[in-house]
Amino acid sequence: MPSTFETNEPTLEELLDDIHKGRIQLPDFQRGWVWDDNHIRDLIASVSLSYPIGAVMFLETGGEGANFKPRLIEGVVIQGSPMPKLLVLDGQQRLTSLYQSLRSGRVVKTRTEKGQEIDRVYYLDMAQCLDPDAERLDAVVSIPADRIVRSDFGRKIELDLSTPEKGLKWVTSLWRLSMTRTV
Repeated sequence: MPSTFETNEPTLEELLDDIHKGRIQLPDFQRGWVWDDNHIRDLIASVSLSYPIGAVMFLETGGEGANFKPRLIEGVVIQGSPMPKLLVLDGQQRLTSLYQSLRSGRVVKTRTEKGQEIDRVYYLDMAQCLDPDAERLDAVVSIPADRIVRSDFGRKIELDLSTPEKGLKWVTSLWRLSMTRTV
């Protein structure tokens, strides 16, 4: 009789949806979200390739043990203060980065590796994603909030994704690609 191993691990879609609805929050002692643009791009590239991105650890709420004051994960905007079912003990930087770049539907307020604050939207170059010889990190494109990449001190437009028509070969997030991925 062949033995099978099954887990009931949630998909990335389920985790990000639970964050979006406030079912997953942070305990009050967790530090703030600090990941920069390069970390976010690396993480998206790893998820798009189904690479393991590390474990996350949760604490179920509602028990008789220690009670921590919850707070929403950065970028979540909801009415009221729902009580979470889970608190993130480990993996907050990864989950927050994935939530903001893939699920929130808003511009990601992050920083460069030198600490300069920037607003970013993340895209995938689908031609590079489908090319087995292409470097996946090059396929993850981080662009300004206006969705226009400029060079030559702003005089030359290198990439314009400011309208849906201009971005037909691009996917605005990995959301559709990651529906079955797990963390």
